[in-house]
Amino acid sequence: MSLGGGARMVLAILLLTGCGRSSDADMWDCQLGVQKGNSGRSAADVAERARDIDACMTARGYRLDTGKPACRQGTVTSNCYLRK
Repeated sequence: MSLGGGARMVLAILLLTGCGRSSDADMWDCQLGVQKGNSGRSAADVAERARDIDACMTARGYRLDTGKPACRQGTVTSNCYLRK
């Protein structure tokens, strides 16, 4: 199957305009992974959970926006993470 010129142009525009994953989707994936990894542990392991979420988001190409007062390590708000 061959794409016509117009279809190729639309595909190129979609790829270039960031039709990829959002920080919200990445945050949900990280939270789910951390919850699975921490199942059966006590709620007192909050610091470890925070490190795991931060490490997951870092591995996906984000950094914590420390310029916002409400944003701290282990936050579960995708607005607190910026693309590197």
